[in-house]
Amino acid sequence: MAAKELIGYPPQKWCRAYFDTKCKNQMVDNNFTESFNKWILEARHKPIIKMLEEIRVKVMKLLKDREEECRNWRDEISPYAKDLLTDYREIAQGCEIHFNGDFGYEVHEGEDKHTVNLQLKRCTCRVWDLTGIPCSHAIKALIYQKKIPMSEVHWWYSKEAYMFVYMHKLQPVRGEKFWKVKPEHAMEPPEIHKMVGRPKSKRKREKDEARKREGACSSLRKGLLMTCGYCCNRGHNISVTSDNLK
Repeated sequence: MAAKELIGYPPQKWCRAYFDTKCKNQMVDNNFTESFNKWILEARHKPIIKMLEEIRVKVMKLLKDREEECRNWRDEISPYAKDLLTDYREIAQGCEIHFNGDFGYEVHEGEDKHTVNLQLKRCTCRVWDLTGIPCSHAIKALIYQKKIPMSEVHWWYSKEAYMFVYMHKLQPVRGEKFWKVKPEHAMEPPEIHKMVGRPKSKRKREKDEARKREGACSSLRKGLLMTCGYCCNRGHNISVTSDNLK
């Protein structure tokens, strides 16, 4: 069922074989929305102005913290890129390489094999193309040429690039009573529109809740002989006895 729904979308949106190599990202899912919603969980329940103010302060602190974290990097590339490069290097130790004397390398990894072009910085596994981090096959070729694999990591993972991202800061602002809001920019509540038809006083219930309200239980009561709670006689209930006593 999920496969049928997925085929309805263009493969450029969900298949890595069609991904653009400029963004340097091989992920096929996007968890940013879920992460952001969890990050602003407390602010989401506040009025719009209070919510935006809390998000602004959180972003202001985040930019400061990320810049300080980036300054403390031990290497000139991000720790994520370094860890991934280390994992690929371990895999490259078990690979076998053959050089064609030009720019091409044939790298065997078990029963599989890929071709690497160091001049174009491409590998047929597409990991290097999509991430900007040399894959295990490219690392094997770089080591064969006595080059440092870390030097071939894309600039977007560099310390300089990260510092450019977090260099623009949000400036602090004064309290709400000092804000200069023009009348045409003031936020007003939405207009109330009267809906067509008679308003419903009860919500529509599902079939699996409150069965007795749909008559499922009341039908089982048919044929039962009622007993009065006042005189304990059968054939009537307490309401009939109360009417006779009046």
